[in-house]
This record gives sequence, structure tokens and C-alpha cells, in this order.
Amino acid sequence: MEYILSSKEMKEADQYTIASYASSLELMERAGRSIFEFLKTNFSKGFYYLIVTGSGNNGGDGFVVARFLLENGYKVDVYEASEAKSREAIENKKAFLKEPIKELIINKNTIVIDAIFGYGLNKKIEEPYLSIIRKINESEKYKVISVDIASGISSSNGKKLNEAIKSDITLALGEYKLGHFLNDGKDYNKLTIKLDIGIILPKKAYIKRLDKDDFKDLFINRKENSNKGTYGKVTLLGGMEKTPGALILAYKSYISLKLGVGYSELAFPRSLKFLYSSLTPEIIYHPLKDTKDGRIKFNKKDLKSMLNSKVITIGMGIGISKNVYKIIKYFLKNYKNNLIIDADGLNSLAKYGIDILKEKRECNVILTPHIKEFSRLSKKSVDEIKTTRVKFAKEFSYLYNVYLVLKDNSTLIVYKNDAFLNTNGNSGLAKGGSGDLLSGLIAGSVSLNNNREDLLRKIALGSYILGRSADILKLHERINEFSLIPSEIVMVVNKVINEIIG
Repeated sequence: MEYILSSKEMKEADQYTIASYASSLELMERAGRSIFEFLKTNFSKGFYYLIVTGSGNNGGDGFVVARFLLENGYKVDVYEASEAKSREAIENKKAFLKEPIKELIINKNTIVIDAIFGYGLNKKIEEPYLSIIRKINESEKYKVISVDIASGISSSNGKKLNEAIKSDITLALGEYKLGHFLNDGKDYNKLTIKLDIGIILPKKAYIKRLDKDDFKDLFINRKENSNKGTYGKVTLLGGMEKTPGALILAYKSYISLKLGVGYSELAFPRSLKFLYSSLTPEIIYHPLKDTKDGRIKFNKKDLKSMLNSKVITIGMGIGISKNVYKIIKYFLKNYKNNLIIDADGLNSLAKYGIDILKEKRECNVILTPHIKEFSRLSKKSVDEIKTTRVKFAKEFSYLYNVYLVLKDNSTLIVYKNDAFLNTNGNSGLAKGGSGDLLSGLIAGSVSLNNNREDLLRKIALGSYILGRSADILKLHERINEFSLIPSEIVMVVNKVINEIIG
């Protein structure tokens, strides 16, 4: 399990380490040596190494790297974007026994080491940095490697601060930062690799980045002495005349998990029975009373039999309506297991009143909004959310006592003060239908077992499977991000499960 820190948390960790375990100069030495060892392992002495430094400790790290390169026979120069000002940077500049160059010259054989700004940057880029960053981005070079984070990217939210270095590789010092993965972070930190420099974290509830090894124990062996009733039922409820495909995508992603739930139920408007009835012979079909325009109508008798489901997922392609709102309200009052609300289920809550989530209930509620849907629910602007999403997500989870899956290029999964960030996936998922797939995958992952304490991790599993499936399609199946369509995800879900269970 790995952690992802904000700039404030990283500063606290640095200060904690310096106070009790190592001086700031020693940490800088470790950082520089670790970066040098990475360069020595992955690149040859045939390249020209140009280190561009700033005035602070990020620049100091750059001078340490320069010293190690020079002492080991590499062709290296330092160009100062601004003169060293911090005590540690000044000391390490003196230890680098070569004068900084006065002109920024970059050619095809150059590896540029970006050591201009570190994780503390919080204001827009101005001159002379603006011109320097643009020259690096526009020049011919072999690679750009950033120290800690691409200069110009906020480490707390990943937003580009006017201009930013486009890094091929970013070497995160000590811990990953939120800025590596949120907003513009992935575009400017193409590949982020963490280097251990001995940072000691004070005890705190940090955001967790989960890998396949963190999910293996969720896949427990099935007992021979069991029957279909042992494994329960999952219900997917959605669809209307204009958008019938959303429910199909959710269903296909759900069954692609092959998790062995005893019963699978598909609930949809009665007028669409002809469309859904041919999907698969194993499913239980539950046609519901509908309106003249092909939308689900609220009817207690239709809903009562769903209350014994292990998971109910509602919202995919269902449309925004008072009937949908009434259905959700009925489940909140009468259902006792896991209720996933997605898409137009969320939009119906936003339109007719989200405060019903505050009422006493026995079921776990899982909301799966993308940024725009979360804006409608929270009454915060999209820009506010993108700038301060972790804080808002945790506050929202506390206020309404819900599990929140905030979908974006990296998906934040939150329950109160506990949070995961799924950093898998690619832009091939930025297409209609991906959210419906996620709803089905979360329904399947939540149904794995009944341990409530594992629920947030099970929700994160569904998100991980979606992102990892898209990455497999891109990397191994050679399906590019332009051509990838969401329904192809189901082809490789089994490969992701096999990676997890080993």
C-alpha cells in the first residue's frame, strides 16, 4: 500500500523527519543520490545532462545530482533559472565544482533535469521562469526528468499554474503527491516513479493508492457446501426508452466479473422487455410499471421483492424524474444492504432534494458522481471541486453519511476521513458508457462478501478493475485511446482478476 500526500502533508512529513531523524542537508543528499542512481541505471554517459535549478530546495536537489554526475564522469551543466537562496541550495551549489552556464542550450542529445520548483509552488508562473519553461517544452531534447513534480504543476491539486514543464519522467521524492494524478497532473507528469529517501510519515489518515496486491484477500474461496441462496442477489435498476444501452453496459460489466453471485436481477421499464429479455438466459428479469414515455414508474409492489438483494444499483439511463426520486426514497427507508446510486439517480437527488440522505437508514449508500454531477449535488462549482476535491469530498461524506466515488481521470473513493485514489486508466475511458460500466463493476465487487469494514476497499476494487482493464487494452491488446470503446472493457476484466488472485 502506498500513500498520496498534499503539499501541506508533505511539508509536515519533511519537518517531522528533519526534527527527529535526519537534517535537511542529509535529506537533500539522499534525494540527489537517489536521482543519480536512477539516471545511472537507466541512461548512459553518452547523453548531455542539463540541470535547470530554482532558488529553493528543489534547486538544491538539482545541484546534488549535478555533483554526483560530475564526479562520476558524466557530461553535465547547471543552468540557474534563479540564483540559489535557501541555505541548503547555496551550500550544495558551492559543492558543485563547476560554474553554472549563462545560456540555455538544448539539443537532441540532452536530458533536461527539471529542478526549478518543488511541491511548495502555489502561484502562477512568471518571468523569467515562463520563458525558460516554454523553451524547454519547445526544444528538441531526448528526455525531460522532473525532480519531485513537474515545475508549474500544483502538488496539492494537479492544476497547471499558468505554464508547466512537460515531463517524460517525474521522480517523486519520498511520497507521491496529489498533483501527480489530479487535473493536469497526469498530462505533465507522464510517468511518475517514487524514490525512497527515508521520509518518515507522522501518523495520519493519508490517501491510499492501492495496487493489485491490496485486493487479493477479498477473493475468498467458495464453499462446496453451498447453494445459490448462499451467495445472494444483485439487482441493477435502470433504463428508459431513449437510453436503454446504459443498463446493458452496467449489466455486461457486472457479469464479466464472474464473481459467483447466486442471482442476478435486471429491473427495467416494462415496455423495454423485448430489448432486455435476450441478453442472457441466466438473468432474472423484472419488468416494472412504466409511464407513457417509457420511464420507470414508482410502485411499492414492484420494489418490495428487491429488498432482499445484497446490492441494488439504480440510475443508469433511467432519466431524471420524481418517480426515480420516490424509488430512491423508498429504498433509503426500507432497504438494509448496499445501495449504489449513479447517473440520473444522482441527478434526481440533486433536483428534488438531497437531504433525504440525512434521514435515518440501515443501508450503506454509495454515490458515484463525476465532477459535474458532484457539482449539482454539493452546490459547489466545478472549479472549486477540482481545486479542493479531497476536502469537499470528505465533508460531503460526513454530512450525508455516504460512500463517495468521485469520478475523474483519477477517481477518489471516500468514506468520511478514509480515502483511496485510483490512478489507473487512460483517456480511452473519457467516453459515454464508462460510468455505466463502473456501476456494474462496483455492484459486483461490493457483492464479494459481507464484511462491512471492507466496503470502501471493495468499492475501490471496482474502480481499479475499470482503470486497469483500459490500461491492458492499451498496453497489451494494442487498442489505442482513440479507438477504445467502453464495451470492450468486458473482454479483459478476467485478466485483471487473474492478476489480482495470482
